[in-house]
Amino acid sequence: MRRKVDLARRLVAVAVCLAMASGGCGHSVLNSVLHDPDEPPSPGKRSPMLKVHLKSGELLLLDSWRLSDDRSRLEGTGTSFSVRREEGARGRQSVPIDAVALLETDSPEQVRPFGTSALAVMTTVFGALTAVCAADPKGCFGSCPTFYFPGEDEGRPVAEGFSASIARALEARDVDALFAGRPDGERRLVLTMRNEALETQAVRRLRLWAAPRPPGGRVLADPSGRLHAALELVSPAGCRAPEGDCLSAARAFDEKERVSGADASDLATRETVELVFPAASGRVGLVVGARQTILSTFLFYQTMAFLGRGAGAFLATVERGEVDPTRAMGMARVLGGIDAEAAEGDQPFRPIGTFDEAGPIAGDVQVLPFDASGAGALRVRLRLAKGHWRLGYLALARLGGRVDARVLSPLSVEKNGRRDDEALSALRAGDRHVVTLPGDVHRVAFALPGPARDLELFLESEGYYYEWMRGEWLSEEDPGMALLALTDPHEALRRMAGPFHEREPGLERAFWSSRFRK
Repeated sequence: MRRKVDLARRLVAVAVCLAMASGGCGHSVLNSVLHDPDEPPSPGKRSPMLKVHLKSGELLLLDSWRLSDDRSRLEGTGTSFSVRREEGARGRQSVPIDAVALLETDSPEQVRPFGTSALAVMTTVFGALTAVCAADPKGCFGSCPTFYFPGEDEGRPVAEGFSASIARALEARDVDALFAGRPDGERRLVLTMRNEALETQAVRRLRLWAAPRPPGGRVLADPSGRLHAALELVSPAGCRAPEGDCLSAARAFDEKERVSGADASDLATRETVELVFPAASGRVGLVVGARQTILSTFLFYQTMAFLGRGAGAFLATVERGEVDPTRAMGMARVLGGIDAEAAEGDQPFRPIGTFDEAGPIAGDVQVLPFDASGAGALRVRLRLAKGHWRLGYLALARLGGRVDARVLSPLSVEKNGRRDDEALSALRAGDRHVVTLPGDVHRVAFALPGPARDLELFLESEGYYYEWMRGEWLSEEDPGMALLALTDPHEALRRMAGPFHEREPGLERAFWSSRFRK
């Protein structure tokens, strides 16, 4: 009980700090960018000040800084502040990198009504943002690193990495099936990794899994990353959703997807999709190919807007472990995944698993294994939040045994068209990060152990990212709603339902129209 009270006090303290920050700032705007402590930005016009959030809760505000020669300390000149933000000594500062939770740069600007000059700042710094993104910053492209096959990067990516890792404390490994992949050579695979968002992305590792395909079959990963031989894939005989038949969207992993609109009064409202398959016996699995809609991205951006100028301070509390990092994803947890149940003949439904792959960009394909008795037609029921998922492929797999994959490290890396051996070393070793900024492009090549047609390929990525604050969001700073999103996500989803419902029709188009390219 005491731990809950302490957590509540810390969250309230964050909200109070946000309220104080929003009360006396006049027309000044700070365009905040978050950085990995190991990769501090260079001082300059774009970064005239550096906020150093320490794991102790203290803060340093530096106007000059550098890494020590051995990269173990951050040194500079500025002012220290206590945990209560009482001003301390001014002068020379030096702290171990290990003591730093988060770095934040702010570019102060004077804004005219409606944030127009803040947009001008972003345009000046980053080049021409699309008019769509300027009109609705919560419809901007973002989420994580995106991966393409060469020559195909104007379409939808084939994979997206660690979409839920919105802070270093949430760094995670992600495995994505290259289910519709077309390698460019018999024994070679090249992937283009892009940072197409206003984000700082930190990629620790990239590896390729290559598993031998069974004759005439595929290899599928379950939600825990175990691989299974799929000897046969059977399409559903029927697919019913609240709007009617959905069979055509379920038959192939392609651009045709089944999606509904979100509920206008509660974004957590569930709906049911029902499938029918022929009778089956033995070890089988429900195959789900899906991706999230823009709903989860919108909610994350809206939470960042509610945090406003205090977003960096809040993420620093997450990095210090003062707040459970999963609370930052509370609304996403309430929205949940795609829960699946199965029944045979007149038997009752039983749960068989959950598909819950984060990210709205590239669909993933997974299998939910279970045992079937052959007692009659196999009925499957999917329960999911309305407007939260795009269903692209549904099938029943007859499963064989478990499959082992060869794990392949990159063979070569190019950054923005030039060989990058440092990035290659980092991605192979996994002991440091390759940090990318908006517009960066890496081409990563892998050598395959056999002909591509005989292999099932999966991309493993590991890392995290920090979203950049948009000047336009600051007008929506609301410490009360920020606190609600963190402490009562169910109620927050009810309150945000109306605003999302109004913008929902144009968000998907806005999202895809605002990919950032240099």
